[in-house]
Amino acid sequence: LSNTSIMGSEAGNIVVYQTKKGTMIPTLSPFVLKLETYLRMADLKYENNHSGKASKKGKIPWMTVDGKEIADSAFCIQYLNKKYNIDLDQHLDDTQKATAHAYIRMLEENTFWGALVQVRAMEDLPWTLNEFGVPKLGKIPAKLIFKRKATNAMWNHGIGRHSQEEIHTITTNDIRACSMFLGDKKFFMGDQPSAVDAVIFGFFAEMAYAMPPDSWLPRLINDEYSNLRAYCDRMKEKYWPDWDSKLR
Repeated sequence: LSNTSIMGSEAGNIVVYQTKKGTMIPTLSPFVLKLETYLRMADLKYENNHSGKASKKGKIPWMTVDGKEIADSAFCIQYLNKKYNIDLDQHLDDTQKATAHAYIRMLEENTFWGALVQVRAMEDLPWTLNEFGVPKLGKIPAKLIFKRKATNAMWNHGIGRHSQEEIHTITTNDIRACSMFLGDKKFFMGDQPSAVDAVIFGFFAEMAYAMPPDSWLPRLINDEYSNLRAYCDRMKEKYWPDWDSKLR
């Protein structure tokens, strides 16, 4: 285990299983970044295991809490909320909670494919393989396997049946919606942080900080919808003061 414990409450032994670190971001998975950010927001100590071992569901991230395995970032957060009586949304009313839920579903079930998978797997795969640290001799087979799996997954999802231009339009609409809703608020739902901020940061930090430099996506975040970049910078400063030490 590579210990990434943070100052927090004396919770049980929490271990987050994920892939190796990135060179520009602590993890290249928005779902891992979401879970780690939540743990920091909830003030829970944890450790990372960067072995890349998948859960019994075949997914990453997953975690163990005192040896008990929990898979999927959403179920991990639900489990921790219940076990440690945590509620980052206690200041939100029911309408706000429903709105936050809708944005989470949009990012995780739609924007993820149109932004991260589209750019990293379909448009700039060589950059992605370098960022994942794939050895030179392994890049050709990795490129074939990764591209095939991503193409099939996007086709089965449905978004892969569209043209690149159409996918860009779909994704831009999602990003615009998040930018407009955020406005000039400090956090996504207002002046106080809530659970949705772990998700918003998890996804937009990947787009702002860990994309090919000539890609359309970081330009969109950093220039046209710059309030999202400023939001990421605020979240990073508040919850990830050790960011640079967590890079590969």
